[in-house]
Amino acid sequence: MATVEQINASLSERMVKLETTIETERPHLATKDDVSQVRVAVERQTRLLVMWFIATQIAIALFLYTALTGAPA
Repeated sequence: MATVEQINASLSERMVKLETTIETERPHLATKDDVSQVRVAVERQTRLLVMWFIATQIAIALFLYTALTGAPA
């Protein structure tokens, strides 16, 4: 059975490895500000896509109306 000193040394080694890993990865993690900026950008792009989709549907409808009836729009 391991002694308390051996267990303590093992835990200390594992803790140092864990702290090193956390400090190495921390700069690559997103902050709350980064996430909010991405959210704003996604919402802006979604609104833009919806606007273009609706405009395209209106243009197609007008084109079909003009093509099928022969009347100017």
